[in-house]
Amino acid sequence: MFDFLKPAAPIERMPDDKIPSSYKKYRFQVFVSIFIGYAAYYFIRKNFNMAAPYLIETYGYSKAQIGFVGSALGLAYGISKFIMGNVSDRCNPRYFLPLGLILAAIANIMLGFASSVPLLFVLMLLNGWFQGMGWPPCGRTLAHWFSPKERGTWMAIWNVAHNVGAALVPTITLAGYALFATWRGMFYFPALISIAIAIFVLIFLRDTPQSVGLPPIEEYRNDYPEIQIDPKDMERELSGREILFNYVLNNKYNGTLL
Repeated sequence: MFDFLKPAAPIERMPDDKIPSSYKKYRFQVFVSIFIGYAAYYFIRKNFNMAAPYLIETYGYSKAQIGFVGSALGLAYGISKFIMGNVSDRCNPRYFLPLGLILAAIANIMLGFASSVPLLFVLMLLNGWFQGMGWPPCGRTLAHWFSPKERGTWMAIWNVAHNVGAALVPTITLAGYALFATWRGMFYFPALISIAIAIFVLIFLRDTPQSVGLPPIEEYRNDYPEIQIDPKDMERELSGREILFNYVLNNKYNGTLL
């Protein structure tokens, strides 16, 4: 793993009198970061559908060829979401989330230059793979900054990011068409916005409360999981093998029979 992606190390805890105000500030800060950051992934995930008619008109592609290219995103996204979810659990979301967004944006910019079906397919595969880096760091952030009893509420609010991102796609893509005076702007403009948002996330998102001198969220809110967990495992960064085999494939709570 690249060193800059490793989880942020805990620092010395701040004075008790500063903890409540700091927790309030950082919780707002990280929530807005993952909300806007994930919404931006949709800007460069759904824009292909709006550009598709222009690809057909410009290059004479058939609807079957466009459908083939579009299928690459779903195929790569499904696989990536599983694999990158495992990787993300051992990474700092402050860097992992914007990294995926920037890489997906670069793939989109290249889509504006591509003119052959094979190249479009490969670029959509890459876009789909990088798209899989969006949700996992958001899940990690929510788990570290919101306690078990409040997590469902904040997860529901965060989930609106899907709708916000998708709802803004037509406006952003059409604005790109107008600004660049070409349908290729439907790839360029959403990508540029996504890169700007990635920079915003990089500035404001944080990894764990301990990485900024705060106590774990369970301690701060006196809200611990109902399932008994060994105290030494509460904040330990698990290995990829432990996550996959102990908490995913062999987790009795998800019904997997392995």
